[in-house]
Amino acid sequence: MSSKSNLKLKDYLRDDGKLDLSILELKSVPNINDILALRNVKSIDLSNNQIESLPDDFIKLENNHIHTLDLSKNRLTKLPDNFGQLKSLKQLDLYNNRISDLPLSFSDLTKLDYLDLKNNPLELDLQNQAGKCLDKKQCRLCAEKVLEYTTKRKEEYEKEEAIKLKKKQVNEKAKAKKREKQAEKEREEKRLKRQEIAQKRSLEKEQRQKEANEQANLKENIPKKERRENSNGGEAEEEEEEGYLSQIIDGVLNGLLCSLMTFFTWQLYVNRAQPMNFQDFYKYI
Repeated sequence: MSSKSNLKLKDYLRDDGKLDLSILELKSVPNINDILALRNVKSIDLSNNQIESLPDDFIKLENNHIHTLDLSKNRLTKLPDNFGQLKSLKQLDLYNNRISDLPLSFSDLTKLDYLDLKNNPLELDLQNQAGKCLDKKQCRLCAEKVLEYTTKRKEEYEKEEAIKLKKKQVNEKAKAKKREKQAEKEREEKRLKRQEIAQKRSLEKEQRQKEANEQANLKENIPKKERRENSNGGEAEEEEEEGYLSQIIDGVLNGLLCSLMTFFTWQLYVNRAQPMNFQDFYKYI
């Protein structure tokens, strides 16, 4: 009877609310929703089967407040990571499976007061906490110590995760700072490049303006030079004409003076009252 689809679960439900599915050669857990449909189920016995794993929705059994679960003598290698959500669980039998470790969520089974982990290849630390579990008292102690152990492991794990998260945040912050620094560097390089281009354009503009001004000044100075040359030439001509005129005036004045001297001399000579020698005449003049 290895096929779970052929099971009529109702036929395996006892009056005390225990669903006894043991020794049925089951290779997997029956459909969880079918089990939940049996509203009076409070205890499930899946022992002495060939079950290798529990389904992900196994924790839905919490809806029925399952308090006892027997999974002994199966082939389980691990429990689901969310197994701790079965918070109503008080008794758990995992005897004779292939489990080496328990999920961290196991620490959430705060109501658990009975746990059997015998005949499992447990890790050494977990085995030391589980003990031998040869009677109910030892199984109660097993539940207590394993809960303490898994709680401590969970706290250490959360602490490690917090440290990892902090390191990750620090690294991300450092990376963000590095990216921002790189972006700032790129912005500064772009700014300097724009500034360099602007300065280059400004210098080119000034150079063009200077060349334009030089050309304008050159064009303006050529007529001035020509005017100065013309002006200098005219002045030379005027000076030359003035020289000629001065010479003419000097000649006229000299001629006039000579004429006056001759005239006066003649008058003296004509009107002299007594003879005059040359020396007296010179003095007279």
